Amino acid sequence: MAVMIIRQERPADYDEVRELVKTSFATNADDDGTTHTYLDELRNKDVFIPELSLVAERENKIVGQVVLYKTIITTPQEDITELLLSPICVHPDYFKQGIARAMIEEVLSIAKKMGYTAVFLCGNPETYKKMGFVPTYKHSIYHKSDESKAAEWSMVRKLSNAFLRSI
Repeated sequence: MAVMIIRQERPADYDEVRELVKTSFATNADDDGTTHTYLDELRNKDVFIPELSLVAERENKIVGQVVLYKTIITTPQEDITELLLSPICVHPDYFKQGIARAMIEEVLSIAKKMGYTAVFLCGNPETYKKMGFVPTYKHSIYHKSDESKAAEWSMVRKLSNAFLRSI
């Protein structure tokens, strides 16, 4: 098996990553076909953190990407800046090879070193609970569109025991 390298995404990668995202999300029935433009727009916003935008390479080809960016958790006391994972993808030819898990672990490690205490996402609970994510409602945090206050798809992974101390 070829060696995999996980590294920070560079502007020179953007076109290749855009095509990867298009190809990867084409297999997702829930995708509306705009994820690649969402990522392009995200890179131009102040919430984007270049150090937390990673790609996975095999044989000099980008086969995966993940990005974390700033999000605001609104509490009665204050607004807290943490991170949101979106999007993440792996080329269909490389599914089920541990690439997504490796990219997530790497980007979470970098985020923790940068001082962030939690990463949020909206996604398939069966996929992400295997990586230590739990529904946010278990921490009394609710996605703004979660009227039930019990959404399994709104998830968080703590990076530090300091998470929620200020809430």
